[in-house]
Amino acid sequence: MRLLKTGILALFAGLFSGAVLAGEVTVAVASNFLPAMQEIGAQFRQESGHTLRIVNGSTGTLFAQISKGAPYDVFLSADTARVTMLAKAGKLLEGEGKPYALGSLVLYARDKGVLADGIQASLLRDDLRHFAMADPETAPYGLAASQVLETLELDVLVMQKAVIGANIGQTFGFVKTGNAELGFVALSQAMAVGGEWLDIPPDTYAPIVQGAGLLIHAKGNDAAREFYDYLSGDAARAVLVKSGYGVSE
Repeated sequence: MRLLKTGILALFAGLFSGAVLAGEVTVAVASNFLPAMQEIGAQFRQESGHTLRIVNGSTGTLFAQISKGAPYDVFLSADTARVTMLAKAGKLLEGEGKPYALGSLVLYARDKGVLADGIQASLLRDDLRHFAMADPETAPYGLAASQVLETLELDVLVMQKAVIGANIGQTFGFVKTGNAELGFVALSQAMAVGGEWLDIPPDTYAPIVQGAGLLIHAKGNDAAREFYDYLSGDAARAVLVKSGYGVSE
């Protein structure tokens, strides 16, 4: 009987201990990374027992919210510039953040017949009514799209046929719903949904290095630190590669 009581007490102690240790992490995620984040988040929840809350938006919008004190623990930006600015403003818990993924831009269409032989030929089709791109001011993938257009000397098309999304998620939605026939989107989005796309030569836009930062709101939150470190682990990196991102060696 005594052994039974001891076992029951140990069981309750273990359960109680688990409840105390389980934490909560709020992650602000750039729109392009949402599908991969959902998969990484599910893995992290299962392995750690922590609760993960995901807030999604354009990098520029999330940056503005964090700058004004939004209670986020980890920021997954679509660039490194915003993370660096937060570090200089004293918004990071330590250091200057770290890169976690290398993104790629593609020209995406729902139907293969919309795409011609090459990026320029596709955009210069006479029957093309609209193409979509994200806002270059707030979305790094939109900035990359504008660099491609400038490199190819097609930037005048922005005034004529561009539909501008507030973020890369909305941009992808324009193509998916038929409001634009083509769109500059993240490779990860195209791979997640399917369809047709043309790879864009990487020398036509600056590398899209996506940066992560552990924010000052995470101070004392061990679960947030655990998730931040988890991003650099093998399990997360496997999801990144499968989702169309590059990873550092």
